[in-house]
Amino acid sequence: MIIKNLMEDIVTNMVKEVLKKDSSIPRSEIYEQDIIAYALNRVPPRYITSERGIIHGKMDSRFHFQQRTDILFLIHEAIENIKNRRSTIAHSNYDEIIRKNRFLPHLMGEVLEETTFSIIPEVEITLIYDNKPVAMIDDGWKNPFTTKKSTKGYYHFWPVLPEEELENKKELALKTVFKHPKFNPKEVEFSVRVMDSINLYESRIIPIALLQIKDGSDISFLYE
Repeated sequence: MIIKNLMEDIVTNMVKEVLKKDSSIPRSEIYEQDIIAYALNRVPPRYITSERGIIHGKMDSRFHFQQRTDILFLIHEAIENIKNRRSTIAHSNYDEIIRKNRFLPHLMGEVLEETTFSIIPEVEITLIYDNKPVAMIDDGWKNPFTTKKSTKGYYHFWPVLPEEELENKKELALKTVFKHPKFNPKEVEFSVRVMDSINLYESRIIPIALLQIKDGSDISFLYE
């Protein structure tokens, strides 16, 4: 029986197509793998079994326009990060991280307007632990994260903490803080399981945050 994450093939093929048209990125296998890994770390895996399942899944995915749009956004986001990257800090950080014994999962969440469930651009979202913003696994992950129309209300973090902070803990209490000039601030508290091995495909879904508009604020920009 074949067990496969279908998203690996889909993301890899999409990255290759994008790079064919983008001459600003050096033709290097390292850069290509960085972009593929960046996107795969931010999309839910889709596991299938058997060759028939693989064929069906690939055909089915062609019609998921929204999912393809989201993946394209992540690919272009990865390209911009690579263009702006000043050093190989991401690689050195990763080498250091995998030598640890305690890890936190990748986190995904969604923030929307509470009455119409509209996407809100420019929401600043900060992941907090012990009253301080949490460090990210490398410089490709941002904390705070700022939403855009293209992210469709979704945001993501991959936090990392000193190993002594995670020692003897099964769960860690975190919170997300949401700020926008036209909406009331909001906090969402949640906990994550501390893992004893790194898993690039494990994600923790943060409870959805619904923001309330401030009295007198014009929200017509949500529908532009």
